[in-house]
Amino acid sequence: MSTASTKKSLIALLVCLLLCLTSIVGTRYMMTDGGKVEVNDLKIAIDTGDIVRFLEYRPVNATAESPVPAVVYSPGNDSTAESARLVASELARRGFAVYVLDLLSAGHSSESTGASPTYGFAELIDYVYYNLPYIDSSRIGIAGYSKGGGNVVRVMTDYGEEQRNSPETYEKKVSAALILAPPYSPLDDLATGINLGFGAGLYDPYSRLGFKDVPGYWPGDLSVKTEMKEVVNLGVPGTFSEEDLLDPNVKVEIGHVYGSYEENNGRVIYNPEDSTHGSGMISSAFIRDTVTFFSDTLGAPNPIDPSNQNYQILMAFSALGLLAVLALTVPVALLLLQVPVFAGLRRPAQAPVTGLQSKKDWAIFIVASLIGGFVPPIMAPVIIQQTSKIFSLTGQGTTGSVFVYGVSNNVVVWMMFSSLFLLAMFLLFHNLIHKKNGVKLSDYHLKVSLPDIGRILLLGVVVVVLCHSVVWFADFFFKVDFRLVDLAVSVMKWSHLKASLVYVPFFILYWCINSLIMNGCNRFKGMSEGLNLFLCVLCNVLGIIVVVVVYYTILYTTGVGIGAFSNWKAYMMLCYMILSATAGTIINRKVYNATSSIYLGPVIFGTLITLINTAVYTLPA
Repeated sequence: MSTASTKKSLIALLVCLLLCLTSIVGTRYMMTDGGKVEVNDLKIAIDTGDIVRFLEYRPVNATAESPVPAVVYSPGNDSTAESARLVASELARRGFAVYVLDLLSAGHSSESTGASPTYGFAELIDYVYYNLPYIDSSRIGIAGYSKGGGNVVRVMTDYGEEQRNSPETYEKKVSAALILAPPYSPLDDLATGINLGFGAGLYDPYSRLGFKDVPGYWPGDLSVKTEMKEVVNLGVPGTFSEEDLLDPNVKVEIGHVYGSYEENNGRVIYNPEDSTHGSGMISSAFIRDTVTFFSDTLGAPNPIDPSNQNYQILMAFSALGLLAVLALTVPVALLLLQVPVFAGLRRPAQAPVTGLQSKKDWAIFIVASLIGGFVPPIMAPVIIQQTSKIFSLTGQGTTGSVFVYGVSNNVVVWMMFSSLFLLAMFLLFHNLIHKKNGVKLSDYHLKVSLPDIGRILLLGVVVVVLCHSVVWFADFFFKVDFRLVDLAVSVMKWSHLKASLVYVPFFILYWCINSLIMNGCNRFKGMSEGLNLFLCVLCNVLGIIVVVVVYYTILYTTGVGIGAFSNWKAYMMLCYMILSATAGTIINRKVYNATSSIYLGPVIFGTLITLINTAVYTLPA
């Protein structure tokens, strides 16, 4: 590598590190509201012997002499405590102490799902109620999203059972409960005398699951649901008559408080119009409604209009770090290529050996690219439905003894289908265009020596470890990670890391085939590097973007998406794929230009993106 190239890589390295530092400082500043809130990473042991890890957002002015209200929050499945940092920060800046846990078998909590029916949530509520003198125990609220909403229902049901069967020992630990976006089940057995809110997004498939359809109305419209009227009646009997319950013309007023918070029989229904299930944790309306509910029921020590939100800045700072860590892989890899043990891999790529020499060639390229770009995302909902048949001997589940993460298994199954399909498209395009122009398969540098395989694998590990050291630094000194919602690069427990590494070969294989196409087949004579790289990115993301846009356009104009309600998972996966496909294409090309290797970039990026994709998943119950 020339002196100029080395200098350029060093500058890129410093820029990436500066962006990481900006992300760390900015994220920490926003989480702590400029130093007004302490963010503590804590653990408690529960009666079963398991360890529950949680984040505490504690206002600095919370003392035994001046206790503050608290909100205990449960994230959903395949989420961690960091997943709820946006709503937690908004509550904390209003003076609430906020407690968000890693559910058992997620994040840094113990790997036990059966020991606690609420995965540690009920135990964390008890801890806050009994042990923290700076918390006003008469003003504790609980909330949860998705599976976390189900945890709230379970806790409230247990309280109700104790309230009915053992009134002499019943303690009212909670004064307000907010249930967000769970699959609905009847709430008749919940404890009484506690203010209750229920919310689900207008476009959330769980706004339909468990509810009876109301002809003539969108499936996610809670205002006409009989079940929501019954929830109101449980707090304020007689609000809706028997006839009203079945009459869609008699509606629940969304956001209206039925009953009285002062009398602890308040009931309120929320139905945010900006939320699907996957986007609920970043929904401005959901966060507004959560802040409103607890400000009204518990009293906010620092009243701020619920619409005054700055979580978007926090989210941007956190996402900046994720992008910077991805970008960091390139200068780190290029600089390591100067180390003697890796120098043998440094073989700058030669000019493309052929191009598109006629209109017919261009037509074949465009058609092949459209087929290769559109078929995998179109097929995604169908393909991931095969996960249970592949990963479970019984055909009933989506996990196995080795491949333990259901969502990751969906991703892997889709990627393997995409890999085989793209490989077939590559062979077809090579034979139709490049072969007739004199290009041989050997020109794509498919062969690799055994020593080079060792160097590639070792370099990949070193690059990922060095890039991940930035994440360890951020976690150890600042208690932050880098993420865009649940697409995160964060510190894992060793057991979690081992489970994640099982998926690495599949991600590497996908990106090796992608690299073969983008760095071999799709490099053309007479085309500038910048234009060619843009074309390769477009080939990788255009189909995904169009499919995602079509799905969400249909969802937002009809109230339902395409096909089964569970298809939202496939389209959420594709949303994340837009970012990873763009980053992977660019990183692989930069590494290829320095090494002529279609394998090194995929080993580096495939390993890192595996850790990002598996960072927050929960072991199955």
